[in-house]
Amino acid sequence: MAKKKKEGGIRCLAHRTYLRSGSSKTSVQGIRVDIMGSQKTELSDMAESIGYANTATPADVLAVWGAMEHEIMRALENGRRVSLGRLGTLRLEVGTKPGKSTARSITSKDIEAKGITFTPSKQLAQKLKELTFECDGIASHPLSALHTEEALTEYFTTHQYISARNYATLCHCSESTARRRIAQMVSEGKLVPSGIAKGLYKLKVES
Repeated sequence: MAKKKKEGGIRCLAHRTYLRSGSSKTSVQGIRVDIMGSQKTELSDMAESIGYANTATPADVLAVWGAMEHEIMRALENGRRVSLGRLGTLRLEVGTKPGKSTARSITSKDIEAKGITFTPSKQLAQKLKELTFECDGIASHPLSALHTEEALTEYFTTHQYISARNYATLCHCSESTARRRIAQMVSEGKLVPSGIAKGLYKLKVES
């Protein structure tokens, strides 16, 4: 019996990422997944929710949080790690400035802050493992000019004619975009009308 799909997961969109060479995409680098319609929860909204749950007012919550922000930033500025309880830990990441990675000696002037790293607690890490997601495969995105040319060259090795629908499927674009690109290729002398049916095109044969 097929396992029933779990409902209510976080909606995601997956798409291919490409390694760029200059202005062109040259090869598939991997798959990127983004959360769809991700919205930000404002601090004021959280303060209001906390206020409803206990005797503190939203203003009280914001005042305490403002003091916490100050203390967290001061601790990080002094190079200390900051525990956020059940959330996890913040720490300052440092490294060498650009161009110093192969230097034989390093001085304090060569070191700079690289950012802040957050490490989730065991409790939060466990909750992250329990999350469920929904995704409808890999989204289609229009091919680059380089990949379009390669796809069309391969297509015409086994096909004599191409239509806007064929082009749209082959190059992952809308039919309106396909018609526009085909019209451009006709004006450039790369394609010509088939002569057998409207909307069909073939490669122009050089005489």
